[in-house]
Amino acid sequence: MFAVVYIPNFSLQAALRHEPELIPRAVALMDSELTKLGIIQLTASARSAGVSEGMTASQAMARCSELVIKSRSPRQEQAATEVLIQTAYAFSPFIESTAPGVCTMELRGLRIQEDETLAHEWAEEIRRTLTQFHLNGRIGFAATPELALLAARMAEAEKLQAPNSKHHPPS
Repeated sequence: MFAVVYIPNFSLQAALRHEPELIPRAVALMDSELTKLGIIQLTASARSAGVSEGMTASQAMARCSELVIKSRSPRQEQAATEVLIQTAYAFSPFIESTAPGVCTMELRGLRIQEDETLAHEWAEEIRRTLTQFHLNGRIGFAATPELALLAARMAEAEKLQAPNSKHHPPS
């Protein structure tokens, strides 16, 4: 059994975790390393104001005059990755950072494999720990790492995947 911790919009969350007052506001992230400059990630507030990925900064500002535009920071992403890895190690000795904002955990030897309630509490504790560092994670469980990642991506922010459901749909 595997669990995957997935942090949606990882680059944006990494950029905002040191400015948590911006999290509820309309914020868009750009990557100056890309040949075509445009918005790559955005907050829900920015999306509701009509901003979308791929827009230029001026197009986005025309839709939302209060938009805050941030630049992607590899250094902030590395720091957020370290938080994710250290958090995962506190819950399982068998982890792997498998992609930016994704950590796969093998649950071998952990009691949570047999107990859905215990698994839910375990996953909630991981989310609470990440929240202390201003990172919003989702957790999915499945028999393979790939399925656990899909379950985590499908999970709603407030709901977690339980290990004993047959297809592990979002709960």
